Amino acid sequence: MKKLFPLFVLALISLYSCNNKAKEKEADVIKTTLTKVGQQVPEFSFVTLNNDTLSINDLKGKVVFMNFFATWCPICIKELPFIKSDIWEKYKDNKNFELLVFGREHSAEEIISFKQKKGYLLNFVPDPERKIYSLFAERYIPRNVVLNREGKIIYQSTGFDDKEFTKLKETIESELNKQ
Repeated sequence: MKKLFPLFVLALISLYSCNNKAKEKEADVIKTTLTKVGQQVPEFSFVTLNNDTLSINDLKGKVVFMNFFATWCPICIKELPFIKSDIWEKYKDNKNFELLVFGREHSAEEIISFKQKKGYLLNFVPDPERKIYSLFAERYIPRNVVLNREGKIIYQSTGFDDKEFTKLKETIESELNKQ
């Protein structure tokens, strides 16, 4: 028993340290997130891969799901297939829904290459200079934002886990079911 006590103490210290690091990151995510649920989406325009220029205001009347990702981000790459199967495939033909996947710090050429390599049909949008991303946050991806039909932020999150992804899907479904 005496031999196990130091291991027990070490395990407690390790657990405490990990918990503190998680709390520090969570506080940093909050501090570096520039938008809040309930506020109107910041105004911005973007150029699609088809070279069309749109304003976020052009999408009013639709439920808009925005995902910010990077091709070098392992968590982003893990999340995208779930976005494709659980959200895009379900709502791609719904005229009241729009999905925009912003490639943070990626050019159109990089996004096209990535899209072809992975076989994605999702609506990818290059954001090479972080102009759009910087309206929402200073750092941390993947980042998800959902807008209601009036252009208000009704959901936002960072990272990817089952619980949060379920909440994201429920938010989209609930908002689309409103008349």
